[in-house]
Amino acid sequence: MAIEPQRLSQRLPQRLPQRLDVRYCIEWRGRWHVGSGYQSAGTDRLQRRLQGPHGAPFVPGSQLKGVLRHQCERLALALELDALDPHAHNNEEHKHRLVKHFTPLAKSELVVDRLFGTRYQGECLFVTNALPCVSEEKNATSVQARTAIDRLTGTVKEQHLFTTELTEKHVHLHGTIRARHPADVLTQEDEGFPYEYTLLVAALLSLDTLGGDKSIGLGQCRMQLVDDTMCWNGSTIGTDDALESLRSEAEDWSEMLNLLHLEGTSA
Repeated sequence: MAIEPQRLSQRLPQRLPQRLDVRYCIEWRGRWHVGSGYQSAGTDRLQRRLQGPHGAPFVPGSQLKGVLRHQCERLALALELDALDPHAHNNEEHKHRLVKHFTPLAKSELVVDRLFGTRYQGECLFVTNALPCVSEEKNATSVQARTAIDRLTGTVKEQHLFTTELTEKHVHLHGTIRARHPADVLTQEDEGFPYEYTLLVAALLSLDTLGGDKSIGLGQCRMQLVDDTMCWNGSTIGTDDALESLRSEAEDWSEMLNLLHLEGTSA
């Protein structure tokens, strides 16, 4: 679908602060492991748990936020948008780009930065821990033994047997995502659902693995929104409506997002 020039000439960044509240659920499709960094006498790698070694396994909000940002960056690049890893590297070009994009969010050309926030202006996206329901807190775990593989030879390392604690797949975890953006940061047309929030919802629903050892098939999951809705500026909006701009104009969505945002902020 072609984009009409008249739509690009409109001043589209919003005049009011934007708020989005999402309640998500992780439905596991297989056993999973989120490492705590600790071990016991019988297990080399223990599961991350709430309130000590006997608490319920969970996924930290900080870990989920990192995975979610990476997924947003992947989708942005797939839509031919620019994306930048916020962490410094030894690469001089990357350092130069970090300095270049150290700007107020309203002037940022990076859609993921506008969504998540930056060191310049602070965080805009907050993710809580993914916790089990009270009825599922005493869930079953098991211990799996594995041998380490020598990456150079592709063979088993001798005397390198180790054990990992895994949580069974029937556990469901629940958490929330809160987005809080000042005026003139996000991009929207005719006061519609911001395009940056569309990217967030698409990234969340496209996650299919979490935790460690994904290369051997662990951590397969399905992300869902509770009641298939979210709260945007105090009003309920369904998933289909939130993804409408991405689905109906997929070919031109990236062009529209950048041009509309820059058109509004340059005025």
